[in-house]
Amino acid sequence: MDTLYPFSKKAVMSKTVTISEEEVKKWNLNMPDEMLEAVSNRFKLLAEPMRLKILRVLCDGEHTVQEIVNMINATQANISKHLALLHENGIVNRRKEGLKCYYRIADDSIIYSCYLSSKSVVENLQNRLNWVQNVNTDISN
Repeated sequence: MDTLYPFSKKAVMSKTVTISEEEVKKWNLNMPDEMLEAVSNRFKLLAEPMRLKILRVLCDGEHTVQEIVNMINATQANISKHLALLHENGIVNRRKEGLKCYYRIADDSIIYSCYLSSKSVVENLQNRLNWVQNVNTDISN
């Protein structure tokens, strides 16, 4: 998994998504307040680092709760609580097989969102670092 962009989901995502500037403008103009509330709730779901860690694990494919617990090094109760919220909100699907419960990503758009956000953060930090290096060079001269 790419360390700069931990939300690259190579195994599951095989499509290219192109969004035009016109589509973005149309979205901005036609978004009713109720939809903005739903989008806000989606971002709130993603605002918890533990849920992002779980999604990062699930980018590689389906996993049991215990596998996720082991990979993240968290308690089963904590992982189960977050998985339940992600499931209730349609972010992950689950299936039972005997005593085990398997989880997988249900909505690929979440991974696109996480990837775009992480890419933006890295680019922003790189720009800031470049600015600091330029200032440092100017001061040294």
